[in-house]
Amino acid sequence: MKTNNEEESIHLKSNSNHEHENIPSGKSSRAIFLSAFSSLGGWFFGYDQGVTGGIVIMHSFKKDFCIGIYGNESICDLSISALPSEYRRFLILFTLMYNLGCFLGALFISSFIAEKFGRRAIIFTSSVLFIIGTFMVILPPGGSKNVMKFILIGRIVEGTGVGCSSFACPLYASEIAPTKLRGMLSGFMTMAIVSGLFSANIINFFLKNHSLGWRLSNGIILIVPLILLMGIFCCPETPRWLLKNKSRKSAEKSLKYIRQIDDVNEELNAIDDAIKDEGNEISIKELFTRKKMFQRLLIGMILHIFLQTSGISPIFAYGGMIFERILGSGFLSLIILSGANMFSTIPALFLFDKIGRRYLLIFCGLGMVFGHFFAGTGFLVGCKVIKTIKDNMIVNEEIICGTNTGILILISTVVYIISFALSWGAICWIYAAEIYPLNVRARAMSFTTASHWFMCIIMSFILEFISSFGIHFGFYLFSSLCLCAVLFVYLFCPETKGILLEDIEQVFDNFQLKDRVLFKKLTCRKDRQI
Repeated sequence: MKTNNEEESIHLKSNSNHEHENIPSGKSSRAIFLSAFSSLGGWFFGYDQGVTGGIVIMHSFKKDFCIGIYGNESICDLSISALPSEYRRFLILFTLMYNLGCFLGALFISSFIAEKFGRRAIIFTSSVLFIIGTFMVILPPGGSKNVMKFILIGRIVEGTGVGCSSFACPLYASEIAPTKLRGMLSGFMTMAIVSGLFSANIINFFLKNHSLGWRLSNGIILIVPLILLMGIFCCPETPRWLLKNKSRKSAEKSLKYIRQIDDVNEELNAIDDAIKDEGNEISIKELFTRKKMFQRLLIGMILHIFLQTSGISPIFAYGGMIFERILGSGFLSLIILSGANMFSTIPALFLFDKIGRRYLLIFCGLGMVFGHFFAGTGFLVGCKVIKTIKDNMIVNEEIICGTNTGILILISTVVYIISFALSWGAICWIYAAEIYPLNVRARAMSFTTASHWFMCIIMSFILEFISSFGIHFGFYLFSSLCLCAVLFVYLFCPETKGILLEDIEQVFDNFQLKDRVLFKKLTCRKDRQI
């Protein structure tokens, strides 16, 4: 009778017996096109994130959801802390319900459909859900609390679609990409996210004074999921899924089409070896009880938790409101921030496979630490907050920052954004899509993506945190969490650049905490004290 440890060694066996090197990768053009097309799912992910930060300061949005419901026009134009508490709660729910939908889509829908029906099916599903949810948000009239409840349900449906796409796009790209381009092609989704986010802020800027501004900004997004909906089944299914779930013949046909060469036997053999080593699909219970798999799952999940605790979502969701008070121009600030995000992601696509995932996460992570720290210090030293309190309630809040101070805070935030775009923005998605064995990849990815969206739900409440403790405290919190993220990568995350998916198991086996220089120094110091 086999022990649990023996079973684990069988199913999670290292691929050391068949190192797969110099496998012909064929032509890259078709893999690049397919990855780019499938990554359109990231475009409506980014666009929705970007559009939200701008529409909440549009007059058309306030007219539908605040003016006449929670207060008059002057009250609805107050700063965050002085807004009517019920309206502030609606703003939080508008973001929170979307993130809740993303969480549900990533955890409960994605893995099931991706494993049973294929990677293309989940991309198709994400488009359908997003279209339905967006119509539920933009079509109902405003001015009613009951309608607002319906719109919040629409935000959940909309988010469910985004949760599915955030799971499916990097997974599809990583499974069709040649090893030498896997970082870049998996990073296409991030490029789509940031270009969608930038596009949303440009469109918000031009529609900010339109009577239907927030509805038009949200509606324009529907073009992309419609294109994806109609085109995804013209793309081939991933060879890895076909070999595991259909037949070698169908996998060979798909791989020949993607690589544009006739001889794909070596790569198919590598995939087949990995499937045999890994065994059958393991259960959710086994995912959490097998030590190696649980450790790997924790790494992927914690990376995505740190991605969110770096502050990226609050900056784009509430940055418009914050910089409206600091600089007097929330829309322009969001354009600058999202522009820095997009244009920094372009060189990042080429750096992932040259410099590597690990070094970028560490060194650019330090850039994120300093960016937040200087932004918080700039606000603390150079800005004054004058609050008018009546009956223990803030009825007005005025933030006075000099122009130079406001620009310093914006520049510091741009430093954070550039550092994020060059590293954490894309690498967390790439890394999670490549570190799990095939027999658990879909399930593990669903939990990893769900952890991302769970933290987005938590981050939705940052508006109340800022209201209570101040903007500078938020920057300091994000700075300290970015430092924790850097330490985590240094201690627990090996480099995966240039490694065939089927050989990554061995990389993790050879990467031990005890070999880290910092760990050795701490251990030696402890031994001397004893």
